[in-house]
Amino acid sequence: MANKFKFTKKELEALPVGDKRVRYYDTAVAGLVLEVYPTGKKSFRVYKRAKGAKSASQVTLGAFPNLTIEQARSQAREAINQLAMGVNPNEQAKGEVNANVTLDTVFTDYLAAKTLADKTVIGYKQIVKFYLDDYKHQPLSHLTEDIIKDLHNDISLGKFKDMKKGSMAQADLCMRTLRALFNYAKYEYRGYDKAIIFGDNPVTILSHQRSWNNVDRKNTYVRPHQMPEFFKVIHDMREHSDLIRNEFASTVCDFVEMALLTGLRKSELMCLEWATVDLQAKSFYISKTKNGSPLELPISDYLMGLFERRFSKRTDSGFVFNTNSDKGRIIEPKKVIHRINDNLEFSFTLHDLRRTFTTIAESLNLGTYTLKRLLNHKTQRDDVTAGYTILTPEELRKPAQLIENKMLELAELKAEEPVQGLNMDALLASLSDEERKALFFKLVDGVKV
Repeated sequence: MANKFKFTKKELEALPVGDKRVRYYDTAVAGLVLEVYPTGKKSFRVYKRAKGAKSASQVTLGAFPNLTIEQARSQAREAINQLAMGVNPNEQAKGEVNANVTLDTVFTDYLAAKTLADKTVIGYKQIVKFYLDDYKHQPLSHLTEDIIKDLHNDISLGKFKDMKKGSMAQADLCMRTLRALFNYAKYEYRGYDKAIIFGDNPVTILSHQRSWNNVDRKNTYVRPHQMPEFFKVIHDMREHSDLIRNEFASTVCDFVEMALLTGLRKSELMCLEWATVDLQAKSFYISKTKNGSPLELPISDYLMGLFERRFSKRTDSGFVFNTNSDKGRIIEPKKVIHRINDNLEFSFTLHDLRRTFTTIAESLNLGTYTLKRLLNHKTQRDDVTAGYTILTPEELRKPAQLIENKMLELAELKAEEPVQGLNMDALLASLSDEERKALFFKLVDGVKV
């Protein structure tokens, strides 16, 4: 059979199925084709070059016999007319799909396109799950300014679903998440001929009406007069945990103490490995930081005692703050921190310890660039001087030691003496069997009358 003929139902039904795709052309409507696949599927398409285009475009119309010949011809004429005017129906259809893209699709694509910290991703997912679940499968465009205002207000006042109380911070966070999704959608989901679909971000209505809650950042920290109590409670809990062999609680006590002494973030400390610690050079290295810039810091005197204690308890996991968890390290220290807070006259969070470190460091007038490096804060791009200021661990050693000394002074501890050296259990664990026997006999000899 020739590949060009006037399509009829009888002839299309009789077309043979081969091992390759075969294209047949309708002589009644130039540009209408039927493609027969090895699977037996028969599909109508328009195969025509658009006005001004260098190559022909293919527009899929539908499958035969669900789409009749007359319906295919009618649709083909419409598509051919569009192509003649320079309009590609494929791009137009894609634009229509983009105009109706759902919030869930945009959110999924956004996470795939961005390099975000695990904690950030978890936070975004919680926002979408708790506050945007009713809108997930609706077109993003359905989120109007009125919906934005009502949703923000309901979360702020606790009127959203089963909320027990309002949260201004959560309301703002939800809106910032939506704002980011609309900004992303503006350039990723275009209409025909690259037309902007999401030109207006409905979340900007909150700025226009000054409706953002603008919750103040926390400014809590461990105050100077609270330092003695803080160190004593940490010391007592660690000592008790070692006595009852609660390794997790003891490890968290070390973890909390190092958080204060270094000002490092929770994730940076949890993932600290022995492979990046050099006890001989008295320095350690953190490759994965919040801002992506690696950080190398000195080990000050008191901190060295902490590292030696952790080294005596090291395991094959390779982590400094090792535990028996699936990951071989601390995953979530909240429960132990709650217990520490129960024994204090005040309470603290891990980020309070970072603010405490910063406050004490600032009081010592160490210099802006030194402090920023210790905290691993990025400088502004227009700060040319910062680009030439390279601070190595050795250059940071004196400032770090000054900060540590000041903390120990406030805690009423001697700067050169740690609160706790190696405890007996840790010491015995570090000895070989022969060394333990020798120690035992020496102790026995020492108590003879």
